[in-house]
Order: sequence, then C-alpha cells, then structure tokens
Amino acid sequence: MKKVVFYGRYSSANQTEQSIEGQLHVCEKYAAQNGMQIVAKYIDRAISGTSDNRPQFQRMIADSRHGMFECVLVYKLDRFARNRYDSAIYKKKLRDNGVRVVSATENITDSPEGIIMEGLLEAMDEYYSAELSRKMRRGKEESFRKGYYLNHAAPFGYKLIDRRLFPDEATAPFVPEIFRSYLNGSKIGEIAEQMNAKGIPTAAGTPWKPMDVSRLLHRRLYVGEYTFGDFEGTMPCPQLVERELYDSVQEYIAAAAKRRRKRMDFDYLLTGKLVCADCGKSVCGATSGRKHYYYCRHCNGARALDADYLHGKVMAALDEYLNVDKVDELAAAAYAEYRKEEQVDERPALERELRTVETQIQNAVNAIVAGAALPELHDKLTELKERQIAIKQALLDAQVQIPSLTEEHFRFALSEMAQKSSAELFRTVVGLVLLKRDIVILCINLTDESNIPPLEQVLFRVTDAGGVD
Repeated sequence: MKKVVFYGRYSSANQTEQSIEGQLHVCEKYAAQNGMQIVAKYIDRAISGTSDNRPQFQRMIADSRHGMFECVLVYKLDRFARNRYDSAIYKKKLRDNGVRVVSATENITDSPEGIIMEGLLEAMDEYYSAELSRKMRRGKEESFRKGYYLNHAAPFGYKLIDRRLFPDEATAPFVPEIFRSYLNGSKIGEIAEQMNAKGIPTAAGTPWKPMDVSRLLHRRLYVGEYTFGDFEGTMPCPQLVERELYDSVQEYIAAAAKRRRKRMDFDYLLTGKLVCADCGKSVCGATSGRKHYYYCRHCNGARALDADYLHGKVMAALDEYLNVDKVDELAAAAYAEYRKEEQVDERPALERELRTVETQIQNAVNAIVAGAALPELHDKLTELKERQIAIKQALLDAQVQIPSLTEEHFRFALSEMAQKSSAELFRTVVGLVLLKRDIVILCINLTDESNIPPLEQVLFRVTDAGGVD
C-alpha cells in the first residue's frame, strides 16, 4: 500500500476548522479507493497559499527527504500553492526526493508541457530574480537587524518567545552533550539512537535520525552567532556550546570528510534519467581511479561507457534536434502551461482577518485589565498574537508581485540553453535516456500527448571508443 501524507490549508477568517475536516474527509475517501495509506497530516490554518511561509508546509517539504512517504495528497492543487512559481519549485523539490503531489478532486497529471514549463521557470531566474529577491529580502532584513529569528520553528535546545530565541530548559542541556559525544568518538547514528532511547524528540517532535545530528553539529547558532542566508553580519543569540568545543568538533568533521573523500567531484549528468533497455533498471555512474563511467549493475557482462564521451554524444544529439522550429514549439507549449493559472490576490481577505484578530486582541487585553486574569484568557491572547504575526508576514509576502513573463521570455531562455548546450537544457527537455548495446535513445518531452508514452525519440549510436578498459 502506497504511503502518503495529507496537506490541508485554509487562508481567511471566512474559513474555519470545518474546511480542513472537509478536505481531509475527501482525501481519506480518495486514499481508500486508490490503495493509499495516510501516514501523517500537515495542516496550516489561516495562512495564504500565495506565500510559501507556512510552517507545516515547510516541515512537510523537509520531511520528504527521509523517504517516509511517496505522495502528498491535497483536496485541490490550490491548497498546495496558488503561486505558479512556488508550485513549480516545491514540486521539483518533492520530485527530487521521490515524492509527487496528487489532487483528490482534480484528474491532473504531470504533462510534458508542465515538465518543460517547470524546467524553464527554474532556468529563467535572470529575468526576475534581482527584483524578486530585493522585495522579499526587505522585510526579513529589517527583522534580522532587530534580532528576530526568521525561521518558522525554534531549533533544538531553544524556544521562541515574541520571535526571539531563548534557551529551552528541557532540551538545552542535551546540545553540548551531543557535541562532546561526537568529539569522543560516537558516530552520528549512535548519537541519534541514544537520544531516541532517552525519549527526547527533535525540535520537530520526531525521532532522531543521523541527518538531524549532523545538522545540529554544524550550526554556529549554538555558539551565540545567528546568521540567515547571505545577510551580512551575525545577530547575537543565547549560547549553548562553548566556542572551544564547537571549533574542535568542526575540525574533527573536516578531517573525517577528508578521509571519506574517495573520488573527484564529477557531475553525472544522466543520473536518474539513464535506463538500461535490456533490464529496465537505472544505469549507475561510477568512478575508477580518474575515469568516470556509466554501467548497468544488473546486466552481467554489460560494458561500461565513458561518462564524458556519453555526455558529449547526448549534447550533440540535442543540438541537432533543437532547431528553430522545435524551440518555438517547446517555448509555446511551456508558455501556455504558465498562463493556465492566474495569481490570486488574497490581500483583501488577509487584511480583513488582521482587523478581526486585532479587535480580538484588544478585547482580551481589556478583559485582563478589568481583572479577568483567567489562564485560558492569557493562552488565547498568546494565540492571537501569534496569528497576528503570521498574518502580517503573509501580507508582506503577498505584496511581492512576480513580474509577468511573455512567450518571448520562454523562447529566449530555451534558445540560450540550446546555444550553450547546458546541463539545464538536458534536464529540462529530456525525459528519459535508454541505453541498448550500441544505441542510445533520447526521449524528449513533447506536447503531443497522443503518443504513448508522450515522448519523441532521438536515436544515436555509441562506439567502442566510448568504452572503459
């Protein structure tokens, strides 16, 4: 049975918890009918889909790296994202982790046009990245300078109070303990097992995995230096680990990485796309000494092909295939896919909700001033303030308008990639590469979905000169 997770979201004061229940009910019915098991639920309440600043959404994207589920099940695709750029980027992140997005109410597949469109959007940062980055960074830089913590959840060992980090009395003592344990020779997998044996979960409330320990050991945050992305400088925060201990661990990590490095850095361009036509299995990249090659580990006696040679043959075949007419055809298909979904301005709904929340905050404050010091009232006030912060951030994000793209933008980007024979060209246009003895077949993403599969084939031959001794 396929393991899936449910993602639900509602965005405004006009929607309620019942909206989530309705979404979940439909998705549970869909899962039961399609041999799926819902193993986890991620739910964002009163947060706009035009923003990716959603705590549970980001946690779901991060969890997809661990291989615990195969699909994200949503009521409709607009629950996943209403911003076409965000949708393309986060679908790609999930796909890289072996996870796809499925709608319970929309019969939508990953069409060839969609694949091309997503690839081109990723490749066209030059058109709008400067403007987009400037607008999105403005509010975050100001918050960073004020000492606010910009991520959605506090890291292990800390707690968030009014968007600032403070030591968590329950978990902070375990942070230096983890550093010392690693420096004394414990492996990160063993440390994860020790934390799980003690019943201490991660900051996300999940069991520890080796990757969680590895990330913790690399964070400068624990020596009191908070950095964010490429923002200049550092902001002070509570220190949980002595500098000498932290530096010793970093030296130990660097030495261990050097010992593990067994091969030169090399980009196996065909990884994930190259398939053996004889057995249907993926063809692997490997290194022997200074030689890089591809081979099928499942077919006995199958010869290896030099990686640089095969890369060159693939790019030469693409150069011949992508004439002017073909570039125009692919660009037009990608642009048509891009135009299918218009961005929805949710700012009016967010502004109405903000006014409602601020009124509720004032009423709660008035009640407390009048002497109604009930614990439930204080808890409600805290919840309302958190909602207020979340809505203001969503409004800030919603102000960012992604510049409109034209068909010419898509045509120019694809033409540039074709002229440069770039790796991005291959990853965008090629859906599959079949290796069969001395013939290689490129399967190109096309707009004609009547083909089964909807791919056009480009054949070329490889010779013994491409073999590896």
